[in-house]
Formats: sequence, C-alpha cells, structure tokens
Amino acid sequence: MSYTSFSFILIFFAITYILHSVMPQKYKWLVLFAGSWSFYIISTKGHIIPLLISTVAIWITGLNIQRLADEFKEKRKGLEKAERKALKEKYNKKKRVFVLIGILVPLSLLLFLKYCNFFTGTVNGIFGTAIPELSLVHPMGLSFYTLQAISYIADVNAGKVKAEKNPFRISLYLSFMLTVVEGPIARFDSFGVQLWNSKRVERKDFDYGVQLILLGFFKKVVMADRVSGLCDEIFGNFDDHLADGGLLIVIAIVFYTIQLYCDFSGIMDVVTGMGKLMGLELPKNFEQPFFAISINNFWQRWHISLGQWLRDYIFYPISLSKPFMKLSKSTRKKLTPYYATLIPSASALFFVWFANGFWHGASWKYICYGLYYYVLMLIGMLFEPLFEKIRKTFKLRKESLPYRIFQILRTDVIVAVGMFLFRAESLSAFFKMFRAIFTSFSVSAAIEQGGKYGIGVKDLLVIFMGVVFLFAISLLREMKFNLAERITNLPAFVKFILHVLALMIIIILGAYGEGYGIKDLIYAGF
Repeated sequence: MSYTSFSFILIFFAITYILHSVMPQKYKWLVLFAGSWSFYIISTKGHIIPLLISTVAIWITGLNIQRLADEFKEKRKGLEKAERKALKEKYNKKKRVFVLIGILVPLSLLLFLKYCNFFTGTVNGIFGTAIPELSLVHPMGLSFYTLQAISYIADVNAGKVKAEKNPFRISLYLSFMLTVVEGPIARFDSFGVQLWNSKRVERKDFDYGVQLILLGFFKKVVMADRVSGLCDEIFGNFDDHLADGGLLIVIAIVFYTIQLYCDFSGIMDVVTGMGKLMGLELPKNFEQPFFAISINNFWQRWHISLGQWLRDYIFYPISLSKPFMKLSKSTRKKLTPYYATLIPSASALFFVWFANGFWHGASWKYICYGLYYYVLMLIGMLFEPLFEKIRKTFKLRKESLPYRIFQILRTDVIVAVGMFLFRAESLSAFFKMFRAIFTSFSVSAAIEQGGKYGIGVKDLLVIFMGVVFLFAISLLREMKFNLAERITNLPAFVKFILHVLALMIIIILGAYGEGYGIKDLIYAGF
C-alpha cells in the first residue's frame, strides 16, 4: 500500500494521528501499535509469520543477554582482576549463544524468503543440477525490519541499550507503519524509544511536518511517477531500442535517476513529515546527495540509515576482528603510514559493499552494483597520493568553486552509471544498452519514441521546472539556509495560502489519470 494512496492517508494515518493526538501520553504507543499492525496485516494480506518470529526471537534473546550482563555486573563485585577476567569470559561465551540465535533467526528468514531461489539458481548454473524454484512470499519490509532486529541484538549485547521487557513494544519497533515499508532503518536507542515516549508536538513541528509532506508528494506524484512510463518502457523492452535508441537510453538513465531519487526521498519526506505531526523524529535518510564531491560522500548523503547500519554492524566489527588487527599490524611494518591504514580498511570495505549490493536484491546485478562503487572507491583511495601531487603541481585548490563543481559533476556521472546498472533488467541487458549508447545515437528516434511513451513537450516542461525547483531547495539547504524555518515564521494566513497553493500545484501537475497507473514504491521492493 502506497503512502500516497487515499486509503493510507485518509484511513490508516488519519485515524492513527487523531487517536494518537487525543490519547493520554502513556497510551499513545498502543495507538501506534494497533495502527501499525492493522496496516501491516492488511498490506501483506496476512503474511505476518516472519515478522512475528523475528519479534519473539529478539525479545527472548535480548532479555537473556541483558540477564547475563546484569548477573556479571553483580558477581564481579569484590573480585580480583584475574577472577573478573575469567568470569567475564565465562559470561561472554553464554551471551554469544544468545547473540547468535537473536541474529541468525531473522537473518535466516531473510536469506530463505528473499534469496533461496537465487542460491538454487546459482548452484544449478554452476553444477548443471535441476533444483526446482520455490514459490515464496517476500513479506513487506522484510529487508528493513531484519536489519533493525539485528541492530537491536547487537546494541543490547554492547550495552548501548537495555533489553525491552515488553514484547509489544519490540513488535511496534519492528512494524511501525512509517518505517516498515522502505525505511529509514531505525535504531532502538534513538528512535525505538520515541514510539512510547513521543514528545509534545509544537506548532513549528506541525508546520515542518506539513511542508515535508507536501514536498514529498511533489517529488513522488509530480516528478517520479511522470518519468516512470518512459523508464519502464526503455529498460523493460531494451531490445526494441538497441538499433537507434542510444540517446533515448541516455535520457532514460537521467530520468531513472530523477525517478529513483524523487520516489525514495519523496516518500522519506512524507513519512518524516507524518512522524513530526506525531512528535516523532525519524532518522535522516537523504542530505542533498547530488551535491556530493566523491562516491564516499555520496553514500554519506544517500540512504544514510543503510550506510550507517553497514558501517556500525559490518565495517567496524570486521575492522576490529583479530584477523584484521593482525593484518593492520603487519602492514604497519611493511608499508607507508597511508597504505598501512588503507589496506585493512579497504579489505573490510569489500564486505560492506558486497552486503550493500546483495541487500538490494537476489541477483548478481545487484552484487555488481555494490562492487561497482567499491572498485571506484578503491581506485580513488589507492591513487589519492598521486592525485594530491597532481593538484599541487597544477596549483588546484580543493576548496575552489570550479574544482568543487568538477567534483560534483564527476560524481553525478558516476552515480548515473550506477543507477543505470541498478535499473537494467540484467547484467547482459546493461552491457547491451551501454554499447548502444555509443553505436546508435539517434536524435530523431529519441524525439519520436519519447512522445510515444508519455513524455511530450508539456511533460518535459514540468520535469525541467521540477528539477530547477528541487535543485534550488537543495542548494539552499547546502548553503545552510533554513527555508522551512523562514516559512514557519510567516503569519498563519500567509502559510495557509502557501500550503494551499502547493497542494493545488500537486493536484494540477500530478501524474495520474489517463495514461498513468498507480506506481509502487521502488524501495519497497527491496
């Protein structure tokens, strides 16, 4: 169920919001729990078993990890150092059993339901076997709530949070209606506890929330859904456009980049705005990604919650593991300080980017998508000393505006190629289409086919003006100009007029009706 659908806005969110607003503080979370589970059950048509299993697993294992931690703290009092060390090791061994169970249960469900047929297909392809595919349901939010479940167990084990005794609160943390569909990937300590301790909604929170919802609707309904028709046609029927569609493929790549950003960040704006209306601060997931000056910087601005999860629960544990500590010690003896630090970090980053690609989908295409960024980042890190010498030779200042613009444009081109790989139907389709860009570049074919698939002059005008509008907003944010606060400080009547005008623009320019179908949320499929 789309967050932009009338059924969600006027039924699930509206009812939940009203009841949440009038309920006493201690009962507000029960409204969120009831609304979230009603939404989840209806949206998934009753496929709730995996979520229930994950909830029960992390609730029980979390309590046992906490129990062992508390017992150790009590028993270590008065012991000598050697005795404390032995006792700690004893309790750590017990805790590791529960940590493994708490992580493996939700992770196993994810691997089975989402990747089982990928594994069997790979085995069939390598060994020539004929293992049949299974007809499995991929429940809504599986990839997102699994990461939240793992982070909860890891944080309880690390002592960052205390285990929650109430299973219904754990359930709400995993199933919350504004995060379960496509994130952001929330942490228990920073967001989970807000669900039953939401702050009082101030007037500015309400104003910010309305602004974000309107901006998100503009991105999704006006921009993303408008360009989706051409993107679906070109990528879905790429063989029909290889002969003379080189320019059309380039246009489709640009449009898909617009579509994915506006679809994903637009929905993040909508749910973040809805959260603000209820006194909840959802994790930030986007921060002007197309102003990034490097690939690393881009991923610090794009799908932020996923990047932070991969950093905290894959990169750091691997980097601090005994084998990697030994590798770091060895490189310090043999290499310069720069490369001695780089080699262990780059080795750990391989697992991060493999996981990034694999998380997005059960396909070698997605794995290659993750490794595409890894290879480019690795090249950049390996040759950074050389690049620094070149900059010094030609007296190029990193801080200069021309050089920064060059970095931004270079990064955006690299990202667009990554989006191309991300959207292509398969690896073979990507290579065929990539070759066609340079062998069949026809302007007339692009004009003819663009109009045929729903992108006429009026659509191009709306898209162009929409891109200019979003660029201006992003530029103001990049310059630390708080436009939302300026609007909030306007007189109430002026704000009302602006909100009504924004709503009218969305209604008038929205991509719906004849020629447009209801478009699913892109990241909900992952």
